[in-house]
Amino acid sequence: MKNALVLDDHFGDDGSVTAGMILKDITNTRFDELEKKGLVREATDKEVKAGSKHDFEKDESEKAAPKPDDKQAQKPEDKKAPEPANKGA
Repeated sequence: MKNALVLDDHFGDDGSVTAGMILKDITNTRFDELEKKGLVREATDKEVKAGSKHDFEKDESEKAAPKPDDKQAQKPEDKKAPEPANKGA
């Protein structure tokens, strides 16, 4: 069993992986197949301990939408319920 560092994004038997992911305890034959294709290399103990590293894009949608506790958020208007038409009946 080997630990592999993914070098290139690809689809595998168990789904898709992206560059920088760590695949733990894969069989030697599977590792050899992926290594021949240039998709993985053996991960060092330091890389396995650090875990997968990915560059995630920041979600800018949070900045656009005001939060409920934000002072810029609009407060709902207090509205009185309409008077019933048959109140005197």
